[in-house]
Amino acid sequence: MAGESDNSRFFYVEGSAEEKFRLAVELCPNGMVMTDADGRIVLVNAATERLFGYRRDELIGEPVEVLLPMRLCVAHVRHRAEFVAKAKTRPMGESRELSGRRRDGSEFPVEIGLNPIRTPAGTLVLSTIVDISERRRMDRVKDEFVSTVSHELRTPLTSIAGSLGLLVGGAAGKLPDAAVRLISIAQTNSQRLVRLINDFLDVEKIESGQITFKFRDLSARALVEQVIEANRGYADGFGVRVRLDVAASVGNVYADADRLAQVVTNLLSNAIKFAPRDSEVVVAIEERTETVRISVRDHGPGIPMEFRPRIFERFAQADAGDARGKGGSGLGLNIVKQIMMRLGGSVGFEDAPGGGTVFYVELPGRGQFTAREIDSERNPQAARILFCEDNPDTALALREGLRPAGFSTDFAHSPVDAMARARSAAYAAILVDLDLRDGDGIELIRQFREQPEVHTTPIVAVSANGGARDIESGLDVLEYVQKPLDIDRLVQILNSTTVRGANGRPRILHVDDDPDVLELVARTLKATAGVISAQSIAQARQALAEHQFDLAILDISLGSASGLDLLPELRRKGKPIPVIVFSAHSAELKSDVQVEANLVKSSASLEDLLVTVHDRLMLNSKHAAKEAV
Repeated sequence: MAGESDNSRFFYVEGSAEEKFRLAVELCPNGMVMTDADGRIVLVNAATERLFGYRRDELIGEPVEVLLPMRLCVAHVRHRAEFVAKAKTRPMGESRELSGRRRDGSEFPVEIGLNPIRTPAGTLVLSTIVDISERRRMDRVKDEFVSTVSHELRTPLTSIAGSLGLLVGGAAGKLPDAAVRLISIAQTNSQRLVRLINDFLDVEKIESGQITFKFRDLSARALVEQVIEANRGYADGFGVRVRLDVAASVGNVYADADRLAQVVTNLLSNAIKFAPRDSEVVVAIEERTETVRISVRDHGPGIPMEFRPRIFERFAQADAGDARGKGGSGLGLNIVKQIMMRLGGSVGFEDAPGGGTVFYVELPGRGQFTAREIDSERNPQAARILFCEDNPDTALALREGLRPAGFSTDFAHSPVDAMARARSAAYAAILVDLDLRDGDGIELIRQFREQPEVHTTPIVAVSANGGARDIESGLDVLEYVQKPLDIDRLVQILNSTTVRGANGRPRILHVDDDPDVLELVARTLKATAGVISAQSIAQARQALAEHQFDLAILDISLGSASGLDLLPELRRKGKPIPVIVFSAHSAELKSDVQVEANLVKSSASLEDLLVTVHDRLMLNSKHAAKEAV
């Protein structure tokens, strides 16, 4: 029943097996939707009806995008086509979460798994859809609980630890030796609890994106020296010496100083805890070809083989009994891993020569970091975008998010770099973070508008604050987008600005003898293109004589005439103008490469038309870019 090739799994269904397959789909508790190669729904189960509120007869034959919010439709058409072209099983949880749209227009979060199915008629795609609303709600409850409890505990514990420290220091006068010993034990354990609570809060903040990373140029050596000095008292408590290797390099990196210090502190405290008394922990800094490595070497017992695969997981401890004796939450190394991911680096470990372990982190060197700002994997056909953002983690995430939508993203991490890049390269659009560390984003936009190279370039403003900032109308900012960035919405905004012909915005000729349809279509496509409406063949021919068009939408029934009568005129001026038929009746068309889509008004919505228009204009733009290269 199943075969595998190149990590792709296909199910072969025929004969009586088909009925068994349909029964299995129908009884599945999750929504299941089968689509053909064109994205049309051919099969749904009862769970899908319950999830989305449609009857199955309302879904069969419809494009699968009917189950998605409008803002996701355009990008989904491209994702769907890419998946069918290189079909392979995509298990649940391997893609980003999406939103589903019910019949009443309400939205809910979903997770989707995909399975390609090869049949004699072609490849079908079976989608498994799970409503994760309850999971999201429980995650929020859990996060809120952990955060609330942690905050409520930290304040009294800090006071207790501080008070006990004052007592040990003699603030209340000389105490009996027995009392001092008991108070010292209490202080040590209260400090341990404070560190545990801080670890919980750090994990919660990092995962929820609440921690802002402030990147700047810094010397790894200077930072490590400060961390070693700050932890010398902690090391003395374990009878361990800590030193910086004399051969340590300067290690120029671009990172968040506080978070990198936290990383080194966690590695150092971990090494100190498990190092034998009277041994030495050595910190080294090495500049490699493209990275800077910071390593911490101890002479401890090493890491058991069975524990190594889990060492960076949350609450991971090799020996719980020993961990209780040494102290620790099992979160330190997990925090290190998460911070390093945000810093664009990595973490690892290896056995040390002569015994013990070397933990290390690697960060991109300043030269490599600068090289990453230009998209070296740029597709020549992609529209080129400049993103002015001082957080490399955010910038890289945006690049990967926009790449499948046909965009190539360069970065500028400071206003000076942004201005230099904008002057040296032609960008289809510029995204500006209004909260730049080294300058004001509003002022940067003002400077862009004063430069002839980018005076008319579309600019999108982004910010992490709670609402749109007051932006001067004279700066001609196209749109404001709040962080965290919604990639699908951003793609829609960029499509409306970058899909342009030689004369600016795309221009569409719409021919239909129904004035209401003309008005509705013009309103629907307003943000995407300029639409010129014609109620007759004569008006259409006059428009063709006066304007250049990128696309034509034709009704095939115009009284005694047909919109298809315009096909010769649509071929005359150089390159043929692509045509979308949008008519009340299904057109029995002869094979014509110029007619690229055939939509029937009774079954295709205006949303379907918008998706089709977006798709065709994007394809035209890519063809034009390819020819220009």
